[in-house]
Amino acid sequence: MSTKTPQVLLEAQRQSVPLRGTRPAPRRAASAAAAAPPRPPAAPRGREAQYLRRADALAASGQIKKALLHLRKLVSLLPESPHGYLRIALLLRQERRALEALEVLRAAVNCAPQCLAPHEALAETCLEIGLWNEAVAEGLILLSLSPRSLFARDILSAAYLQQGHLDQALRVTDEMIRLDPSDATNHFKRGVLLQQKGIVGGAVCAFCRVLDMNPDQEVAEESRAALEMLDGYQIRQILTIAVEDVPFRLNLLQDTAAAVMEKGYLLSEAGLIALTQMCLDDLPAAPPGWRHYVYH
Repeated sequence: MSTKTPQVLLEAQRQSVPLRGTRPAPRRAASAAAAAPPRPPAAPRGREAQYLRRADALAASGQIKKALLHLRKLVSLLPESPHGYLRIALLLRQERRALEALEVLRAAVNCAPQCLAPHEALAETCLEIGLWNEAVAEGLILLSLSPRSLFARDILSAAYLQQGHLDQALRVTDEMIRLDPSDATNHFKRGVLLQQKGIVGGAVCAFCRVLDMNPDQEVAEESRAALEMLDGYQIRQILTIAVEDVPFRLNLLQDTAAAVMEKGYLLSEAGLIALTQMCLDDLPAAPPGWRHYVYH
């Protein structure tokens, strides 16, 4: 007969039987964990911001080499994070080491293929270097990641223009206008592309639209210069026709705008005013040369 009291037996039972709702650790798992090699310490993710701030401070003080070393240390600690790669590429681009930046950004894209920032930086760098095909490829990837991306379309329009694919560039620019009709720069780009295609009337409309939107000074000045050139180009042809076509010359005197449109020309308001103030003897000696804009 046991000499243990009920209280002692109850206490022993508590120690040997797990509480309801709990599960004892498996012995096999415990022994396997004990036999497994120790895991390496986790990378210091919490210190990533500190590394980036320190690198920024070094770069701001002109210590670019030390900043790059500091960022490369961060990349070795966090190879799956794109932030270190992006800062390295930025410094290299500022140092005019675009080819080195290109390789860094390719590595950033590989480590974070779903992140927009590395693809954006890589596409922009490809444009700077002149790698049009890769710029197009990155632009299309950006569109797959962000279908409404204006940045991606801006990259594509520029790359297509450089490749001579004017129809594709114009299609992408029209998409940008549909997505953001209030951006005067998009309308300016459209005017440039239409001018490149030789669609003078469409280009005039686009540049006039830009001026109606009250854009910033640079875009406004470029649009006025483009209109002045396009108006001059057309006025030279109009006056040449008027020399040989007397009825057309009379129509110009009666209704300048209607006579010009009847011949298929489209002048800006300033161009129409200039035409009404000209005489046939004012024909220039030679037509002005075309001015081709590059807006990227």
